[in-house]
Amino acid sequence: MTVGMIKQGEQVESSIDFAPLLKGFKKHALKVMLFSAIVTGASAPLIMSMDSQYVSTSAVLLKAQADNATPFEQVEGFDSTRDQYYDTQFNLMQARVVLEKAIEQLELDENAEYNGDELLENGNWELSPRERLDNTVKYLRKHLTFTAVRSTQLVYVSFESPDPKEAARVANAVAQAFIDHSVAQKVKKTELAQDWNEAQMDEIRKQVDEKKAQIQKFLKEEGLLTFRGIDGFETEQLSITTSKLADAKERRLDAQAKYEVVMRNMNSSLEDVASVPEISNHPQLQDLRNSLVQAKRKLSNLQNKYGPKHNAIIEAKAEIEAVESQTKVLLDELSSGLKKQYQSYLSKENRYKALLNQQKAEFRGLVGKRDQYDTMELDLQKTEDLYQQLYLRSKEQELTAQYREPDALIYDPAVPAERPQKPNKKLLVAMVGVLSFILAVLFVIIRTATNQRVESLRQLSSKLGLAPLADMPVFDKGAERSSLVRGITRNHTAMETVHGLNSAIELSAPNASVIGVVSTCKQEGASFIAQLMAHGFASHHRTLLIDLDYRSESPLSKQEEFLAQPSKEHKGFAEWISEKGDIANYVMAMKQGGSFMPRGLSNQSPLVLLARPEAKNAMESLAQGYDRVIVNLPNLNENKEAQVIAKMLEGVVVVMTANRRSVNAVRQDIAKLDYEAINVLGGVLNSVSSDELKGEESLRFVAQGSVSALDSASA
Repeated sequence: MTVGMIKQGEQVESSIDFAPLLKGFKKHALKVMLFSAIVTGASAPLIMSMDSQYVSTSAVLLKAQADNATPFEQVEGFDSTRDQYYDTQFNLMQARVVLEKAIEQLELDENAEYNGDELLENGNWELSPRERLDNTVKYLRKHLTFTAVRSTQLVYVSFESPDPKEAARVANAVAQAFIDHSVAQKVKKTELAQDWNEAQMDEIRKQVDEKKAQIQKFLKEEGLLTFRGIDGFETEQLSITTSKLADAKERRLDAQAKYEVVMRNMNSSLEDVASVPEISNHPQLQDLRNSLVQAKRKLSNLQNKYGPKHNAIIEAKAEIEAVESQTKVLLDELSSGLKKQYQSYLSKENRYKALLNQQKAEFRGLVGKRDQYDTMELDLQKTEDLYQQLYLRSKEQELTAQYREPDALIYDPAVPAERPQKPNKKLLVAMVGVLSFILAVLFVIIRTATNQRVESLRQLSSKLGLAPLADMPVFDKGAERSSLVRGITRNHTAMETVHGLNSAIELSAPNASVIGVVSTCKQEGASFIAQLMAHGFASHHRTLLIDLDYRSESPLSKQEEFLAQPSKEHKGFAEWISEKGDIANYVMAMKQGGSFMPRGLSNQSPLVLLARPEAKNAMESLAQGYDRVIVNLPNLNENKEAQVIAKMLEGVVVVMTANRRSVNAVRQDIAKLDYEAINVLGGVLNSVSSDELKGEESLRFVAQGSVSALDSASA
């Protein structure tokens, strides 16, 4: 039965129940509101005294391409189509060198607000310049914000400062420092390139001079002239010789042809010789021809007048013969002259042939030298071309270095803000109020949710699985048990709570006559409840109260009214089962009604004593002699005696103090009653605060103000 109650309690507890939370809110509502009001009121002056922070933003536009204001190619270019370009520029904008440049321009490291230093009386700073610069950089990093606008070329540079003008000044300075640093880097690269080009030019110039000297040395050693090239002079000589050879050959052929014509026509008539083209133009031959024509015309005219033997005719014939004789002589002379001319031309032709062959041989020997010279000349030309290119590039870089083309520009400069961006003091005060309220509510929720103690009678069933029998209010914490019992028994309203408990027991277990009262641990009021139950049952039943708590230092048996002599306990249960005497010798009457049997004294261990068969027989005999037997048991937390005795009883009532122990600890103790022979009737919650009382009798008792009256009476 006990196990079923505990499992039922665990199942009920695992379900969600908002009633405790609502009850906690209701109980602590005033405290929550007071806490929120106090925290808000205390934080309001602090919030109102906070310095306002102004934020100014400068919009920087990263160029997608260069302006190309000059026709010269830049040393450093950029490609904005790469995926990492804008991310790289965004991160470079936050670089330390950029911040240091802005600090240098604005002299922020000389400002105590930024460098975190104090100016000494002598006008010097306490920290070193490097430390002041580091502190200033840290301050800027803390108050600067860089924001890249997605899918655009814009970057926002924002600075936070108590002074709106200072915020705008620093934001613009940082943006301009990034632009200036980028330009400076480009100029630096251009100047380095220019210096490198000039150094290379000097080196190449020296190489040009060396190569020219090598060529001159080569020409001098080989005896060469550079006339239209290394072989120009020889080529020109070869051309002249070839031309003269051709001319000599042509003349020789012409003379040979004329000579052969003359030789063939040596015996021909003058008319035939005169018709030869090669010699027909000779002046003497033309004169002889004319003389022959005239002589023949003269002869013809004379023949018409005279006979063949006439002197005139004979003279005419003699004249023709003389002309022909002269023609033959002329032809001999021409033949002799043409022969000499032919021989002369032939001799010249042979000389030119020999000279041409000599020049050809010399020209063939010049080919290797010409190739070597051409190689040296080509090397010199290429070196000079490289020098010219470097010279041209150096002049371009010289002009480019004078042109400052930034890759970014401040599109929208920062201006002083009219209103502070933070803190929003009214909003902060409201937030403090709301947050303090939420924290207080959370505290109540956590406290209520983590409260594993039993505070009210209803929680006996939900948390422990025990049937709720009754709850007892807090009567008087400082009063002794005996005086408190006397006060309660004299107060009818107070005894109503006890009668209500007894009625609940009779309703739940009508046949239970031997009932044990046990607590989960000491000082929970089990003896107090047992005595009150006995007095309540004694009003209409023969009732016996037995004290079997041998472990308690202040048991019922040591209560003053139950002592045989001062500080000496009366004989009781231990002696009765040992001596087996008359029960009347071991029982005494109680002033408030009923009988009482002390625990007695025993030399044995209480566990051994109570485990004897005589103890069980004694319980059975007591049940026959009394209508109700109330047994005060030891607590469950320290020993097993209560478990041994509980098996002999017809029912057990568990007593626990409200809001004292955790549910898990109480469960572990109640689980010790997990036996079939033990019948747990229910639980009694003791020392319950007036706000948590649920029993009708207890509520009536508190409502009539009987607690204060009882306290006065007991005092």
